Amino acid sequence: MKPLTYFLYRTGMVYGIMAILLFVSCNKDDDSPGENGITGPDLAMYALTNSNMLLSLNANNPSAILNQKSISGLQAGESLLGIDFRPATGQLYGVGSSSRIYVLNPQTGAARAIGAAAFTPAINGTAIGLDFNPTVDRLRLVTSTGQNLRLNPETGGTAGTDGNLNGVSNPNVTAAAYTSNRAGAASTVLFVIDVATDKLYKQDPPNDGKLVEVGSIGFDVEQAGDFDISPDGKAALAALKTGGKTNLYAIDITTGKATKILREFSSNIISVAIPTEPVAYAISSTNELVIFNPLNPAQVNKPITGLVAGEAILGLDFRPVNGQLYALGSTSRLYTINAASGAATVVSAAPFSTLLAGTDFGFDFNPMVDRIRIVSNTGQNMRLVPTDGTVAGVDVTLTPGTALITAAAYNNNIAAAPSTILFDIDAVNNRLYKQDPPNNGTLVSVGPLGVTATAANGFDIGSTSGTAYALLTVGGVTRVYTINLTTGTATAGATISGTIKGFTIGLGF
Repeated sequence: MKPLTYFLYRTGMVYGIMAILLFVSCNKDDDSPGENGITGPDLAMYALTNSNMLLSLNANNPSAILNQKSISGLQAGESLLGIDFRPATGQLYGVGSSSRIYVLNPQTGAARAIGAAAFTPAINGTAIGLDFNPTVDRLRLVTSTGQNLRLNPETGGTAGTDGNLNGVSNPNVTAAAYTSNRAGAASTVLFVIDVATDKLYKQDPPNDGKLVEVGSIGFDVEQAGDFDISPDGKAALAALKTGGKTNLYAIDITTGKATKILREFSSNIISVAIPTEPVAYAISSTNELVIFNPLNPAQVNKPITGLVAGEAILGLDFRPVNGQLYALGSTSRLYTINAASGAATVVSAAPFSTLLAGTDFGFDFNPMVDRIRIVSNTGQNMRLVPTDGTVAGVDVTLTPGTALITAAAYNNNIAAAPSTILFDIDAVNNRLYKQDPPNNGTLVSVGPLGVTATAANGFDIGSTSGTAYALLTVGGVTRVYTINLTTGTATAGATISGTIKGFTIGLGF
């Protein structure tokens, strides 16, 4: 006969095991989508709340807000509905409930409308999915009612009213993301999340609105706070609400499955955006648009179409007011260029009233007055009106005449900048100058570059970073150099292959 203590011992073990199994079972039930989760990627991102707050955070800890700013500059009573970074420039864009497109300053939360009016047709729906198509540089907007639009980030207008979302009965799509999220991408796929069916779809083709099922998210989604895919394609992240809580989820775009990332959001998130890579543009010796990351060049070349016969592009720059890429032609004409395709549009059919004089040119926007400065190696000094391609002013020839200026850049490169300084590079005498005042053409030496360059192929100053970059050819090799605007010193960076000119940096960097 077993002792009573032994019986109690065995009985306690059984009940203990049952309790453990019950606890594990309960935890398993809770794990769809789960109290547990994975550690997110070490990836900077931004999130938009339903109270017009812009949050900066890292995907490996979504609950830790690194910075938050109240969004200003919207229409009275307006709410931002979605945000995304533009691969062609690196700028953060948003769309508001008044059907307007905005450029946002991530550091301050300041919003600036693109265009004077709302786009049409107006937004039809209470929630949207918003993402840039990197192959054509246009914003895709889909809504909870099945609306399907393309928007132009340079005009603030509608680029296309496409077919309503179809293939699913009464879809409620409020999250959208394109793959290959880099400037110069040749192909891309649009993925969307439908809250009605709790599934991931391809929207293929996007303009037709056809939804092609990928797979189930894996749980009941109450709200999809948009969706984004990192430039390297390694992370697809969505803000999803379930059980009354909003969390960041990693989305497997091959199966549709969502996996929760540890630590829930502290706010109600309606949109997320992952910054795009630094981007720069130049012109090849065969008149191609060269697209590359200035820190780690892997060049993509696009033929430039739409030019006047015999035209060669001499200079490039982005217009701070609307993020549009402009180009200077050798026939004394001004062009706009689609940064994704290379398609050029002449601004004015007639040449400038004062023709270009020289073989090398500096070409840069004055952000204070929205005019283009042109200087040349012969001392030419003039201004253009970007909207009609006419000459705004022929200014005093550059002095001293011994300086041979081949590149120019303004600092404070933001729309309506309160002040700005024009810097010039003399690649023959290897020196940095201030042109002060610009209209008088007076060159004030800053200092030597510290390298012996045979050509200055381009020069630009980052709008956000304030870092000055120049393409200099030294010893037969062209590199991206950083230029110290206080001393003039040039520091070598990445090597660029081929003969290129006309350098400009995306406005978001």
